[in-house]
Amino acid sequence: MGGALLGAEGEDGLDGSWVREPAGAEVPARAGGDPARGTVAAELAAAAAAAGLAPGAPYPAEEGELADCIADWRGDGPAADDRLAALETALEERGWQVTARQGGPAAAVALKSGSWRLHFTNGGLIDTLSLVATRSGRTCEEAFRRAEATRGPRG
Repeated sequence: MGGALLGAEGEDGLDGSWVREPAGAEVPARAGGDPARGTVAAELAAAAAAAGLAPGAPYPAEEGELADCIADWRGDGPAADDRLAALETALEERGWQVTARQGGPAAAVALKSGSWRLHFTNGGLIDTLSLVATRSGRTCEEAFRRAEATRGPRG
């Protein structure tokens, strides 16, 4: 699951197909320190619920050294535009800041909060709303590299 986010071209992990939001205030450190994976997962679920989105089947949990580096939530099918706008608002109310957007048949939004980076896509090959947050920082970045190396080529 995390492999899709590993092909980082820019410092923020986004390639040239993303349109970055105008530079705003840097996202401040989170009160109480950087949240644990469980806290971020709960935020994603709470934001989705506040937007009126129904949860779908969860992704298999990451294990080993990646367990603390990925938090996710999957919806039950794609979301209507008004629900996506409500989701974005709910995430911003929880301290997430939009950093970039990607158009196309499966539009996506990138956000950040502390050391966490969140991508959400709507539609696409799996035709569902998907929120995937990854923790940045040396420990997780090294864990992602090792996981990518051991998973081998896809296709």
